[in-house]
Amino acid sequence: MSKLSRAYQKSSSKEAICPSIFEKQQSLEALLDFVIYINGLDCVEDIIWHLALHTIKALNFEDCIIYLLKDDKQTLYQAAAYGPKSLKRKKIKDPITIKLGQGIVGKAALKGKTILLNNTREDPDYIIDDKSRLSELTVPIIFKKKLLGVIDSEHSRLNFFSKDHQRYLEILASVLASKLSFESNIIALEQTILALEESNKLTELYLEISNLTYHSQSEKELYQHLQKIISEHIKIQSFYVAMYDCRNQNYTFPYFQNRDGESQFNIFCHQEKVKNSLIAQVIQSQCSKIANKKELNTLQKIKLLTGSKNTLYSWLATPFKISENIAGAIALQSFNPAREFNNQDRTFLQFLSQHVSTALERKFKDRKLQFQALHDQVTGLANRNLFLDRIEHAFSLSKRNSLTELAVLFIDFDDFKLVNDHYGHHAGDKLLQFSAQLIQSQLRDSDTLARLGGDEFAVLLESLENTHQAEQIAKRILQALRKPMLIDGQPINISISIGISFKDKNTNNSEDLLRNADHAMYHAKSQGKNNIQVYENTLHQALIYERQIQKDLVVAIKNHQLKFHYQPIIDLKSKNIIGFEALTRWHHPTKGLISPSEFIPIAEQTDAIKLLDEQLLDTVGAQLQQWHQYTDKPYYISINISAHRFVDSKLIDDINQVIEKYHLEKGQIVVEVTEHILMENKAKARHLFHRLKLAGIRISLDDFGTGYSSLSYLHQLPFDILKIDRSFVTNITEHNQENPIINMIVALANTMKIDLVAEGVETPLQLETLSKMQCQFGQGYHFSKPLSAEDTLKLVKNGH
Repeated sequence: MSKLSRAYQKSSSKEAICPSIFEKQQSLEALLDFVIYINGLDCVEDIIWHLALHTIKALNFEDCIIYLLKDDKQTLYQAAAYGPKSLKRKKIKDPITIKLGQGIVGKAALKGKTILLNNTREDPDYIIDDKSRLSELTVPIIFKKKLLGVIDSEHSRLNFFSKDHQRYLEILASVLASKLSFESNIIALEQTILALEESNKLTELYLEISNLTYHSQSEKELYQHLQKIISEHIKIQSFYVAMYDCRNQNYTFPYFQNRDGESQFNIFCHQEKVKNSLIAQVIQSQCSKIANKKELNTLQKIKLLTGSKNTLYSWLATPFKISENIAGAIALQSFNPAREFNNQDRTFLQFLSQHVSTALERKFKDRKLQFQALHDQVTGLANRNLFLDRIEHAFSLSKRNSLTELAVLFIDFDDFKLVNDHYGHHAGDKLLQFSAQLIQSQLRDSDTLARLGGDEFAVLLESLENTHQAEQIAKRILQALRKPMLIDGQPINISISIGISFKDKNTNNSEDLLRNADHAMYHAKSQGKNNIQVYENTLHQALIYERQIQKDLVVAIKNHQLKFHYQPIIDLKSKNIIGFEALTRWHHPTKGLISPSEFIPIAEQTDAIKLLDEQLLDTVGAQLQQWHQYTDKPYYISINISAHRFVDSKLIDDINQVIEKYHLEKGQIVVEVTEHILMENKAKARHLFHRLKLAGIRISLDDFGTGYSSLSYLHQLPFDILKIDRSFVTNITEHNQENPIINMIVALANTMKIDLVAEGVETPLQLETLSKMQCQFGQGYHFSKPLSAEDTLKLVKNGH
């Protein structure tokens, strides 16, 4: 019995335990004995068990429990215990764990402070596991502010533990903390030495893998080198690599080596079977797995993974991840009952998988870069570079075999910019993707579809039986893209123009073939779009002229070479002018007068039409302001807008800006549209008309009566003016003065209270007939030809 414990026996109460019992000499001797003894120990288990025993003997405690902190830093576990429940050395009966903050022990650990409890019955945090325990002393084991564990003691007497007990136990905890930290460092050092030895082996292995990465010319070669590395380190009879693409939820087996050492690549597999296999579990969980014979029933069902009818005794797989979308696993198989995979094999394969994934990632990136260099990013189709290479190859082959036809289709979307402007580029990209699928569905397996850029696509048609076959394919494509496409819940109408070129005696190389198809496509555009044109030699000069006109037109607009003329609109009763229609004239510096019917369609193929419309609108505004200086008559000017401007959300804003800028009345500018424009933009028309009416801008329907849906438009859209097409007026002659269609249009306009203007009035007879029919207004050469701005001003000044 120690000196301290004998001193305790001399006193039966806490008050009798005076400081003399804990004289410095006695305390130091007991502590010295403890320190000397544990310094001779190098095992953490021996150290903490000795402390538990020492505490009971030195302080006459009834029990002592040592808790250590788990790796999770949240839980304490019983590492050593002496007392009524645990009488045997190094054996704990019913050991428990305690969360930080739970009970007195957990509370002391969480706060890092000693808790001395004189009466356990009075503390709500006390966890009652033995009703005979009436007092408790709990001291945390802390080293450099880091919690290592707790020393805990309970006693059957009330008020048993004193401040001297607390101080002594805190000193023991401090000594123990230093010793535990020292031993942990020694263990860590030993583990580091072992790790360095293992690291040297792994470094050699890593060098092998690096060589594998950089010296393998292909994925097949990489897998074969991988098999060699594994065989040198682990005795295996079979192994394979599995891959999973989460985008299409597809499993592949790029490499498999059977037990006879035979290598196979890209093994076919049934996706449904693989989904329930062990290899799928490993890939999906990204956790390695060792399976014994009993666990291999699922794997055994997939015979391609065993490569043999023999029993599989052991299986090991470790996962790897190449990217967010691509994951995989390496699996080893043993058919030998004496060879079962262990954790050391697992560690090796985990290291190998980690670095193999890097090697595969490089290969995937190389493959991806090669793909990106030759394919379009939006549609995944061949790009211009790959397409030109394919044409070159096909052109060379066709030279050797002159019996087969070779053709290129050049496809361009009509007014695709309007889709991007109205629906956004995201919808535009989706439209291109969907269109690419539709075009592809109309092609043969041997045909090549490419996106050349923007909204331009091209198709290479090889081994054609005749030229008619290419035209039939083009017709199918044209028809397929005429149907509305549902993009983000919005039906979008689109049309395409297609040019076709064939390899003939005048085609010298592959570039000629593509260029000629491009020329034919532009000819299709000039012919009203949404059609197919075949390249002919006579087309070349026409296309060169057309493209020159495009360039010259942009210069003409910027340099204000375009002039605007005004044709009067007359009240047929009073013969007074009520308004004008603005018409564009272009006097080309070298080509002379170019008709609007020639340059307007060309302008509509580019952004030139927008520049032209903006210039027309501003000129009209300035003209109306100038006229107002000389007359109070509320003249209006009617302007024709293109399909581009019709779907441009800025149109109304631009008109309002001109009205504000030139201080005009809102009814003085009339927007004139044709039925053709309405047909192409049904969805947009209702919304635009509603905004125009709200802004007080009048709307005129030009060429009324020539379309198929004119009457339905009148009921659906709020027109202010109808213009009878000139073809009906021209038919009024001495021999044919009756015109039931005009009569019907007049009656309709009167009923709906819409102003009616007859176009193309050129003879007195036509004027007389229209007046009898009660047509309100007219315009044409009988009244006046279109006048220059100067001549129109004279007319206005004269009060007409």
